[in-house]
Amino acid sequence: MVVYHFLFDMAFIVPTEWGRTAYHANDDIIVFDTASFILLAGISCAFSRSNLKRGGRLLAIAMVFTIVTAFVFPGEAIYFGILHLMSTGMILYGAFDGYFKKVPAAVMIPVCSIIFTLTYTISKGFVGIKSLFEIDLPEELLANNQLYPFGVIKGGFMSVDYVPLLPWLFLFLGGAYIGGLIVKYREKLPSFCYADPLPWLGFIGRHTLIVYILHQPVILAVVYAVDYLMKLGK
Repeated sequence: MVVYHFLFDMAFIVPTEWGRTAYHANDDIIVFDTASFILLAGISCAFSRSNLKRGGRLLAIAMVFTIVTAFVFPGEAIYFGILHLMSTGMILYGAFDGYFKKVPAAVMIPVCSIIFTLTYTISKGFVGIKSLFEIDLPEELLANNQLYPFGVIKGGFMSVDYVPLLPWLFLFLGGAYIGGLIVKYREKLPSFCYADPLPWLGFIGRHTLIVYILHQPVILAVVYAVDYLMKLGK
């Protein structure tokens, strides 16, 4: 995530040719980065004392990001980014925790996987599997982008970070069920699951929200400083 945002900055904030090339050459890594982030956030739900409280706090931070980016990127603010998605998932999971726990993981993980796969292309105007079977969305749904939180958008919609409920909520929920299995069988996991070979990495893992909030200002400060010094040297 930090590397991705560094490349984004070098491609669009302090634009460089190598930054744009590196950014566009890592599209697959960007998808993996997003997917792993959301999956781990879902897994973490099983270890939270209050997903409602955690989700509410994260949603407030997400809204601050929307307001700030509205000034920084007029017309392209973060309208429904990864923090909006994860906070919504936490709130939903916390609010309906009892109902979710009534459905076994053996049922929900495959269901979430199928829905995620079928709705992965919804922002492109259809559901299904590309080149296998595709169902176009009705034009009425695409009329004004009001359903953008669900991934239903048309050309012209812009968001610096866009991670809609469809398909990503179902990856999050699948992660929550995986987390439940980890908790259920945690005493039977392989010994390496309990090792702590990199304490500093564990520390970062326990403070990921702080890292997420602060890493971009730090990267931008360094990038702008280097850019300024390089211009002075010319």
